[in-house]
Amino acid sequence: MLLAFAGGPALAEEADLPGLETRWHACVRQAFTGQPLGMERRAAQRAALAACKPQEDAYVHAMLAAQEAEARARTTRGVIARARDWAFAAAGSARATVGGVIDRLRW
Repeated sequence: MLLAFAGGPALAEEADLPGLETRWHACVRQAFTGQPLGMERRAAQRAALAACKPQEDAYVHAMLAAQEAEARARTTRGVIARARDWAFAAAGSARATVGGVIDRLRW
């Protein structure tokens, strides 16, 4: 139950990734079209990207947070799977031991 709540904020950020990307792309397009006509293309591209740096930073931050949350979830799933496998192995071993003792007591 606690593991489900651990990824709450990251999941909220991950859900907004498409919106952040759309806002960043829209800003770049608008900033690029607003450049003077005589400006060199590369300079206009750099200026448009510089004008939209806050949107890019927000998008990249959210994307990295989502990737980190996914990696953490993968690690957690791995730990839970190992614990489950260990519990099944311990139960099987205990069952075999008890079964052997019962078989010896019968004779």
